[in-house]
Amino acid sequence: MKLITNLLLITTISISISCTQNPRSNQNKMETKKEIDSINPEFSYKPEIEDSLSSVKSDEKTYVANKKAGKHPISLQWIGWDIRGNVEVTPMNDEWYRIKGSQKNKAGDYLTIDGKIKRISKKELEFDGTIITKVSHNNNSEPCVKEGKQSFFAKDDRTYFRLQNMTNCEGGMLVDYVDIYAGTSSL
Repeated sequence: MKLITNLLLITTISISISCTQNPRSNQNKMETKKEIDSINPEFSYKPEIEDSLSSVKSDEKTYVANKKAGKHPISLQWIGWDIRGNVEVTPMNDEWYRIKGSQKNKAGDYLTIDGKIKRISKKELEFDGTIITKVSHNNNSEPCVKEGKQSFFAKDDRTYFRLQNMTNCEGGMLVDYVDIYAGTSSL
């Protein structure tokens, strides 16, 4: 009989708390928890918010744990699409990956990339860092430096992402096609 009385009391208190639209409702829940615990310690009240936060933390850990480092081919059309360079992509502690690598040829032309990158969507990557291109017959053979946030996009059915800031430092109609290809990381 005592158990039934305790259950009725707990039910009544729970219903009255859930119907209350009082800004002190969280405080009321904590006071109710103390009352319930003192009546019957078998019942333990945990606010719903604790459960939802626990699952978010777990999902976040899974997301980070499932990220995989790897290599991706990279190219600048002036150097060539035949012999691509490589970038190393390594997971960071959030949605970002560290990216660093280059493409070079025997003539001394090069492309380097160094920064962090993350996937925005199936078709878009966001990069933050430095991209340097140097080609002997462009920009008076001076390096072209692009710093800060940049966007890479995979147009239509392409399996590579192209840097959207294509204008070479020389200006005019001269463009650089910096492409990152599918690789072995989870990016």
